[in-house]
Amino acid sequence: MAVSKKLRFEIFKREAFTCQYCGRTPPVVTLELDHIIPKSKGGKDSEDNLLTSCFDCNRGKSDGL
Repeated sequence: MAVSKKLRFEIFKREAFTCQYCGRTPPVVTLELDHIIPKSKGGKDSEDNLLTSCFDCNRGKSDGL
């Protein structure tokens, strides 16, 4: 199941619309949600398993822990 728009916005708001890896903010970057524990490893779409990441940081990592 996809993350709802409401939850996505709440995570972005909680983290001040800032990438938690590099600290950049829009409009310089496009923000995405990132799973702390990857879905491929059993991670859930829950608030405590999601954080804000920019496109570059999110794509630059793998699903490893």
